[in-house]
Amino acid sequence: MPDSSFTLDPRWPSIQALIDAHPELRLDLGCGQVKPAGYVGLDNLIGVPPDQIAHAPSPGDAAPAAGALEGPDVYLDLNQEPFPFPAGSCAEVRARHFLEHSVLDHIFAEAWRVLRPGGLFVIVVPYANSAWGMYPGHSIFLTERFFAESEPFVSRFAIERTTYRQDEAWEAWPRLLRRLIPYDWARTHLFNVCKEMRIEARARKPSEDGAWR
Repeated sequence: MPDSSFTLDPRWPSIQALIDAHPELRLDLGCGQVKPAGYVGLDNLIGVPPDQIAHAPSPGDAAPAAGALEGPDVYLDLNQEPFPFPAGSCAEVRARHFLEHSVLDHIFAEAWRVLRPGGLFVIVVPYANSAWGMYPGHSIFLTERFFAESEPFVSRFAIERTTYRQDEAWEAWPRLLRRLIPYDWARTHLFNVCKEMRIEARARKPSEDGAWR
């Protein structure tokens, strides 16, 4: 496990207790105060008020059941620090409305490192060609073309499925017009047609038999 500067939520006596409580380790990057049940939430220390930053509990404290509470389990600088989990230990890494605020090369490298061969990387981002995609505070604007052509991504992950969420502005168009204009064309050429994009990708890694998955 690489050296990492992180802080555990007081629910957890140690990083090992956190890992032991999640036999199928699934990470939720940039989880905020809400994460799916059973996921381990990671969020940035940056911008967290001092009185909300967790402090290490005493070693004798009991660990909670997996997914018992919402909110981050681990605080760290996700844009710089290694994730505090062993290589190949995770079944899934999830990043929902997080990558558009992130240093992508680092996130891709760490997600790939902790995923097992064929492990699932689930990405949900606002579509660049929309008001959601251009929302203030986003540091990068993402479409499917980025993920298809980004060397740090495609060298590590194989895209399995891409799906789209239509924008309310597109849904308000007359039905006849929406039938006449193919959605795939409208999404890439017009504004506020697609609101959100979801990508499911598998980690390209050698398995125990040496074959790449």
